[in-house]
Amino acid sequence: MDGMSETTVTSLRFKDDQYEKVKKLAAFHGVSVTMYMRQAVLERMEDEEDYKDAVDNIQASHGATVSRDEVKKRLGMP
Repeated sequence: MDGMSETTVTSLRFKDDQYEKVKKLAAFHGVSVTMYMRQAVLERMEDEEDYKDAVDNIQASHGATVSRDEVKKRLGMP
């Protein structure tokens, strides 16, 4: 088993030209169309989570910022 013990199947509709582009991209990356679309959706979800975290951090800081030099100093970088 590949770690996906509980899964849900869904379907998508593409215009023919859009699907052909997806097929070409999947082939370029050496994966199936299904795997390519799955990876794309999961990456988008991760990006959205990162964006939400960034917005939450900005809101929590009430607009306070830290200079690049201060960040380097805090990290012990020259």
